[in-house]
Amino acid sequence: MKNRTIKLLEEVNQVSRQLLLRILSVQKESQLTPQDLVTKSEDKEQQNKSNELNELSELMQKREKLIITLFEENTKEEISLEVKLLQDMISLDKKLTDHAEQFKKLLTEQVIKIKKGKKIKKSYQQY
Repeated sequence: MKNRTIKLLEEVNQVSRQLLLRILSVQKESQLTPQDLVTKSEDKEQQNKSNELNELSELMQKREKLIITLFEENTKEEISLEVKLLQDMISLDKKLTDHAEQFKKLLTEQVIKIKKGKKIKKSYQQY
């Protein structure tokens, strides 16, 4: 059972790292300037975003299933014996949470800018 605990913890950590890298990649791409976005093909850009979101979703689901399996198949004592792997998992979880919150804030700011731009455009069209 100990080997299974180690294997599950390692898998959770591996998927967490993959998820973190994907989040950072999507976050970086969403910070492109409007000029950068104009130079990219819209259809290709839309397809890439869709693929990235699907990949993020799949990684999150895989990670969730692994964590559920880990805690369903092992006792607290068995899990707590693997201190280093458990600490890695906790650290990765914190990083994922932090980056997800930063990304949410970035998206919120972008939505606000778009809404302000639409209001300005609408007010100019009135004249």
